[in-house]
Amino acid sequence: MMMRKHRLLPLCALLGVLFVGLLPNLDAQEDCAQGLAADIYFLVDSSRSMGQENFEHVRQFLYSVVKALHEGGDGRFQIALIQYSGSPKTEFQLNTYPSLLGGLAHIQAMSYLGGGTRTGRGLDFIIRAHLNAAAGSRAGEGVPQVVVVLTDGRSQDDVAEPAEVLRLAGVKVFAVGVQDAVDWELREMASTPQEAHMFSVESFTGLRDITQDLVVGLCGAVTQARDTPMAFQANEVPQDVTAQESADLVLLIDGSENVGAANFPRVRELALRLIEGLDVGSDTIRVAVALYSADPDVQFFLNTYEDKVSVLDAVKSIQFPGGDEAKLGAALDEVASNLLNQASGGRAEEGVPQALVVISAGPSSDDFSVGDRALKAANVITFGLAVGDAALAEVETIASDRSFVQSAPDFRAVTRMSDELLPYIIGVAQRTIVVQNEFTEALEVGKRDIIFLIDSTMGATLINSLREFIKRFIDTMPIGPEQVQVGVAQFSNVPRLEIDLNSYGSKEELGTALGRIKPRPGQAVNIGAALDFVRTNMLTADKGSRIQRGVPQLVLLLTSKKSSDDVRLAAEALQGMGVLTLAAGSKAADEQELKQIAFDESLVFMLKDFRILLRNPRVIVSPLSTLSGTVVTEGPTEPDVVTTTVQTQRIIRDIVFLVDGSSYIGSNNLPYVQAFLTNLVNRLDVRPDRVRIGLMQFAENTKIEFYLNTYNTKQEVLDSIDQLRLMGGSDLNTGEAMEYALNNMFQTSAGSRKRQGVQQVLLLITGGPSQDEVKRIADKVAVAGVLTFTVSAGQADAAYLKTVAFVPNLAYHESSFDRLPDIVESILNPLTTVVGDTDITITEPETTRRPAIVGNERDVAFLIDGSDNVRADFPYIRDFITKVIQPLDIGQDRVRISVVQHSERPTPNFYLNTYQDKAEVLRAVSGLRLAGGRSLNTGVALKFMKDTILSPARGSRAAQNVPQFLIVLTAGKSKDNVKDPAGALKTDGVLPFGVGVKYADPKQIEAISHNPSFAFNVKEFSELDTVQQQLNSFVSLPSDQLKIIIDQASVHAYAVSVQTGAVKRDIVFLLDGSDGTRSGFPAVRDFVKSVVEKLSVEENRDRVSVVQYADKPEAHFYLNSHKTKDAVINAVSTMRHKGGRSANTGAALQFVRHRIFTASSGSRRLESVPQILIVLTSQTSRDDVMGPAIALKDLEIVSMVVGVGDTNIRELEMISFQPGLIYQVTNLSELSSIQPQLVAMLKSLSKDTEDSVTPVTPGIPDLVVELDAAQRDIVFLLDGSDDTRSGFPAMLDFVQRVVENLNARRVFLRF
Repeated sequence: MMMRKHRLLPLCALLGVLFVGLLPNLDAQEDCAQGLAADIYFLVDSSRSMGQENFEHVRQFLYSVVKALHEGGDGRFQIALIQYSGSPKTEFQLNTYPSLLGGLAHIQAMSYLGGGTRTGRGLDFIIRAHLNAAAGSRAGEGVPQVVVVLTDGRSQDDVAEPAEVLRLAGVKVFAVGVQDAVDWELREMASTPQEAHMFSVESFTGLRDITQDLVVGLCGAVTQARDTPMAFQANEVPQDVTAQESADLVLLIDGSENVGAANFPRVRELALRLIEGLDVGSDTIRVAVALYSADPDVQFFLNTYEDKVSVLDAVKSIQFPGGDEAKLGAALDEVASNLLNQASGGRAEEGVPQALVVISAGPSSDDFSVGDRALKAANVITFGLAVGDAALAEVETIASDRSFVQSAPDFRAVTRMSDELLPYIIGVAQRTIVVQNEFTEALEVGKRDIIFLIDSTMGATLINSLREFIKRFIDTMPIGPEQVQVGVAQFSNVPRLEIDLNSYGSKEELGTALGRIKPRPGQAVNIGAALDFVRTNMLTADKGSRIQRGVPQLVLLLTSKKSSDDVRLAAEALQGMGVLTLAAGSKAADEQELKQIAFDESLVFMLKDFRILLRNPRVIVSPLSTLSGTVVTEGPTEPDVVTTTVQTQRIIRDIVFLVDGSSYIGSNNLPYVQAFLTNLVNRLDVRPDRVRIGLMQFAENTKIEFYLNTYNTKQEVLDSIDQLRLMGGSDLNTGEAMEYALNNMFQTSAGSRKRQGVQQVLLLITGGPSQDEVKRIADKVAVAGVLTFTVSAGQADAAYLKTVAFVPNLAYHESSFDRLPDIVESILNPLTTVVGDTDITITEPETTRRPAIVGNERDVAFLIDGSDNVRADFPYIRDFITKVIQPLDIGQDRVRISVVQHSERPTPNFYLNTYQDKAEVLRAVSGLRLAGGRSLNTGVALKFMKDTILSPARGSRAAQNVPQFLIVLTAGKSKDNVKDPAGALKTDGVLPFGVGVKYADPKQIEAISHNPSFAFNVKEFSELDTVQQQLNSFVSLPSDQLKIIIDQASVHAYAVSVQTGAVKRDIVFLLDGSDGTRSGFPAVRDFVKSVVEKLSVEENRDRVSVVQYADKPEAHFYLNSHKTKDAVINAVSTMRHKGGRSANTGAALQFVRHRIFTASSGSRRLESVPQILIVLTSQTSRDDVMGPAIALKDLEIVSMVVGVGDTNIRELEMISFQPGLIYQVTNLSELSSIQPQLVAMLKSLSKDTEDSVTPVTPGIPDLVVELDAAQRDIVFLLDGSDDTRSGFPAMLDFVQRVVENLNARRVFLRF
């Protein structure tokens, strides 16, 4: 359920008007004359029900009121006028006329509109288009904002929601009703007290009688505004030229034939106009653009360009991709997964709002619900433009709110829509439009008393956010005297009671009371005193506490400051009562202090900004709703242990958690990992005969926390997770840890029930890249029947972990650790339902289960092209099938046959169990008729074969270990993905053969086949005879020979994959882009291009990446960005100088290690492809290079260094892999002189030569050990005197490196 909420710019104390001279006898006269200013917006009904004659009375009424303001305001009042009927129209803005005299003249000349009555739309228009600095609003200066609505009838749309938005923002609303206006609707709009803000007259002529009353009301509001504490603090108001702040904006544009090449320039022009109207920059509004047709096509990311000119240039160069399909679902999923995350420049974690504009001209070709839900779950604000009627319904579904959708009748009107869309986007940047998800599920919780203890000095913005967070939490709770009770207190230097536990018994009453909570000024906070106040004044029976009845008591502290008093004794007193205290801090809060206060360190939450709780509430909501604790009651009785019942799944499996215990997680992120584990365990039925849990940690080494049979209850498991402390370490050996888990945890002695057929599950949780090979071990784990799930965040390589998980769908990644608890809902169902023969798609055929071949039984299924493209050649296909099956011993107890045609969808002709003998099958084949169809979706058909044709219900005997053959014949390229469903078939033990004819894509045929040896391609159907003979020989082979052939084919496929005609290398250029290289940068570009020219750049040979650095590193392109030499050279040619005062070479080395030499960036390090880094530097680094340089050498990355000018030779030696890999030139113009030497060395670095090159690090001497003998006893004698105290870590590091060097050679050692 979505809630739409427009949050206006923070408005300082709102209504400060008015007016002198007009009403000489008013009590408020002095207040209106004391120099107060106001911005006043008149929203005037001009619908057809009014008529021209009555409109004249309205005009006169407006003229009289505005004139009075002019005469009494002394130029301090600004007036805006908006007419509305079916749509609103701005007559003039606050800043249109320098004097109200201009406004008066405009009122006399304005025209009557006529039309419907949409008052809600008019109010919404004021929010979007007028309440901002660009339109003249002075809200940022603390000037009161006032809206006067005049209407003559009931609105055709809802007025309550926009009126509530205005009310929450502190805008005063006066409602004037004439003739047929509805009283209750006026009350919905009018501010409180309503009797002072609402006026009704029976006729238009009566308007003149309320002119004076309206001014009296306005003056009264001024008096009230002066005496009321300000709702917002002036120093929190954003300051910028157009009231734009910051936002991440993605434009997602239909690039299919729905738009067409002729119309695409109009759509591109719309994008240009939108961007032109925004404050684009790296610190303001960032822009990304993607097109979609059959596949999403990202044009550039949020962090690709840093200024508007670059973004506009990039958009101008976008070309129309075309395509019959418009897969909006895949595009939305791409946006949610890859365009808005931190790596792509997304700033959600910094509290920056994110918006998506979808421009669509036709219905989607795929299901878009998954991507839509993902975007809404991430609180991305989605707007839409539908061109024509065909796309409107879908765009309205995708948009965050239907009012966020604009419709253009045709493409000629598209470019004009920028004026309609811009206010929305600017509204997001201004924070005047915010869309957030409600907590959608009602949590299953028991009785509990919860007190929110809030630091009142945080300012209005944060207090309002916390108030909204609490309200949403309450909406999910079963509130009541016998269920969940909620209390609230605020504190600064002194505490203040807001709501007692027994003050309100319903959600509605609590919600209303929360709305009355206001921030309180203060510079210091006394948290100790506040905790004591809660204990002595709120956790008592007379205030509603049920502590004596054993009901769990929870206190959530929310603070942004360190306490000025002592908190220890107050916290211990609460803990002594059995109160569970949670502590959340931001900004200047002291984490160590919060750990003192919280019941346990895992209940401390450090947040950058409390507004993040509106985006990601679960991190706190989960413990609030699930913790139970021990409640200590008075008297000699034993403590009552109160547990909360959480609904669990009835499942049986063994689950081992393998947790990254290194610094990649760290103590700051451990609570999020623990919260994830706790939430997950709470949802499982943990006991010996249901779910068993084991837990391990790993970094360089592995540590078992507890086995599958260590604990018998959920509480014991939770307690152990709660006490988990990280083992520490800077590197990860994930593959080694997974193998250790397989050999030590999934064993009968450790509690594993795999021999009883219980599914074994390994859940890997990690935050960084592995230093050893993982994929091979993951395959080994999968073959052993263990399902591997991966959960990752931070610096973990998300793409690589998809290959580690049993199937890619079981890999879950979040950009930050605080979002890990959110994964529980997503992972729970697959964790408890997926089994080893899962039908979830798989992308890695290497993990296939090879069938155990017995007897001469076979199940053979044909999937053939049934599209219109093969109509003339269909007799060849029939003949092909006949010749393949003719030699087979067909029968229900021997060889079974099935035939399926496919085009857009599969059409079965007969199943494996349809016919009993060969004669029936041959008759059926000879009678085949083309099904027909325009195109091929072979991926869909492959899934159909797996789920339906090769199922027991349709005659498959896979469960009896009967070999399963699939012969796929196609004459065209599939429009959908074939790799994943083919992988799923192979995972299930099916042996697919691919046969491609005419226009079939050889790569798709190979992807479908069990291995490349089982893929066949011919130019014409008449050549199928040669394929038929080979297929027949495979299918007819006796079982033992078939197994040999399969094994040989797999070995051959592996040999082909590693034996190429040229040496493979991954080469990264790391270039000094500081200010000192600016003038010579063209020479740097030429140097890089000259080196690349000498390489064999192809996807399977040499790959190239370029990174530039100064203060910070920046990747120009990655190892997998370009697949040809020309593409790399073109990219280098367009490379711009980065600039920056200093050069942090150490940080740059660290960057290439973690961001470039990784599988997700195209590195093939784990495939033993040589990794080469060419560093060009012109100055001494401002940071340390030794640590990052050694780390690169540890990964066997060969660094070649080019020093320019007066560079530090010691530093060059530190960076280089060996001293012989250092090159020096006097200036950049001389780079060409070293190119031949460098290229010669570069070409000499193959895998063999790389293994023979030993890294050298100055200051760390080489240790030579003869390895002829099998064993060595080595003793290290270390100086441990005081003189070595400061250098002792370096000594330990030296020992560690020596040991690692020896271990690498498999020497048996004793120390």
